[in-house]
This record gives sequence, C-alpha cells and structure tokens, in this order.
Amino acid sequence: MKIKPPRQAQEWSYSSHRESIGKALSSPGIRSNKKTHINCGSSARIAGNVCANVDQIRRQGRWNNTTINGAYLTNLPRELVRSMAVFCTYGRFFYLARAVLNRPTSLCKKLLPAIGE
Repeated sequence: MKIKPPRQAQEWSYSSHRESIGKALSSPGIRSNKKTHINCGSSARIAGNVCANVDQIRRQGRWNNTTINGAYLTNLPRELVRSMAVFCTYGRFFYLARAVLNRPTSLCKKLLPAIGE
C-alpha cells in the first residue's frame, strides 16, 4: 500500500473563506453578519468562562484593549455576574446548590421518557 503525500497547501482567499463560513452558518439557520471573525468572539468568551483573565485572553488573540473589550468580550463584570448566579468567583469551580436536589421520578420520566430503560 502506497501512502500519498498531502496536497500542496494553498492560500485560501478571503471571499472563499467568508462564503464557506456563511454556508456553514446558514445551513442550520444561523444568521450572523460576522463570518470570518466569528470564532474570535466565541473563543474569547469560552476562555472567559473558564476563568482566564482579560490580559491572558488579549495576549492569546493578540488584541489590544479596545478590540477585546469592544468586540469580543461583554462589558459586564464577570466576577460579579458569576457571584450573582451563585457560582464561586475564584478558580474553575462552578457549584450550584440546586444541582444536588433530588427530582421526583415522575418529573424525570416526563422529561426523559426512556429514563427507566
């Protein structure tokens, strides 16, 4: 068996990149005016969700303060929002007291009919 080398990498034009992202988003019905930079904002928010600080996120994306605060992150104070949502404000630990409640089996069966199988 002969292994073929990978095809020569080619530079992808901006318009081809934008068009392919647009098709991928429109297929499930997602509308967005941000096509080529859509992953920038989501990756910055995901990093924020795992408690990376703004300086770390800014350095990772090579953004200046104006760009990261104006375009990719919300202006909400993350620690305050986490504490108001009953999340701890330090580290990567998210504890919800209500998550340990025992739900009635009848409710679980209504939500997930195959739960007893």
